Amino acid sequence: MSAASYPNQPNALPQPAVGAGASVTLPGRAANDGGAVTAPSRTQFQQMWDTFKGHRAAYIGLWVLGAMVVGCIFLPFVLQDPAAPDMKILAATPPSGAHLLGTDGIGRDVFARLVNAGRISLAIGFVVAIGASMLGATVGVMAGYFGGRVDAGLMWIVNVLMTIPSLPLLMSMAVLVASPTSAIGPYIKAFPQWMRIAFVMVALGWMGISRVVRSQVISLREQEFVEAARALGGKDTRIMFLHILPNCISVIAVFTTLAVSGAIIGESALSFLGMGVQPPTATWGNMLADGRDLFSILQYWWTVWFPALAIFVTVLSVNFIGDGVRDAMDPKSQKK
Repeated sequence: MSAASYPNQPNALPQPAVGAGASVTLPGRAANDGGAVTAPSRTQFQQMWDTFKGHRAAYIGLWVLGAMVVGCIFLPFVLQDPAAPDMKILAATPPSGAHLLGTDGIGRDVFARLVNAGRISLAIGFVVAIGASMLGATVGVMAGYFGGRVDAGLMWIVNVLMTIPSLPLLMSMAVLVASPTSAIGPYIKAFPQWMRIAFVMVALGWMGISRVVRSQVISLREQEFVEAARALGGKDTRIMFLHILPNCISVIAVFTTLAVSGAIIGESALSFLGMGVQPPTATWGNMLADGRDLFSILQYWWTVWFPALAIFVTVLSVNFIGDGVRDAMDPKSQKK
């Protein structure tokens, strides 16, 4: 017996009419409340950005790095000439109102030099990271896609280069490109010195990402979408760079972010040893080299600790950003 037979029963619910176009009204809800409530659709990029913002250290690191980049680009236009000494001082003085971070041994403003040096150090970091990622990804996708002799030959080159100690090889190559009497020196002497150093670091920094991309491509080259592209007559170049390589973008993005910090540290090490960018062009590395002795570290600490702090903050921010990018690129860690 239906509930309609008991109109006085308090728990009885009205039965909907059966038929085409009949609507169902829920108890306590007006008939004109609108349609079904659906969550707004979000793109994959928005989901990745939400995951990245959820990584607090990476989000703060992005803002810190962005502020440093903007400051290094625009502040030199309003600061004093970093190469001009203060003629009233001509000596190292501690931080003061006239010179926020003090002056170096010949009276040059440390803050102006630090900001101007950041242009070179950050430019080297970004150029090396992007160049090494592009070169390594190209070699890796070719080795993984073609296999056979191509794979064996390219990976043999990678293995040989990776067995050589990186710092001595980097020092030798830096001296080679800096010397005008070397075989390659006359051809690249028209480029600024920091570009030559960046070229050397790109030439020696692509091996790691090439192995990672190769392993990814080996697992992707037999997938259905690759077979479909071949069946449709796609050329090998198109398949490699338009179908397979975009599926490796997560590992390439993580490597690129972390390679920025590696390039900055590498340039600083070269400049500290006197084989990087030479004065009067300032970098964070050769600013550290000016205070390499213990007396300068103790007595003129501001000439050493502020460049070291700039390197530390930049590298830490980039490493945090790399962690955030890795989490954002991982589908398992994306917020639903």
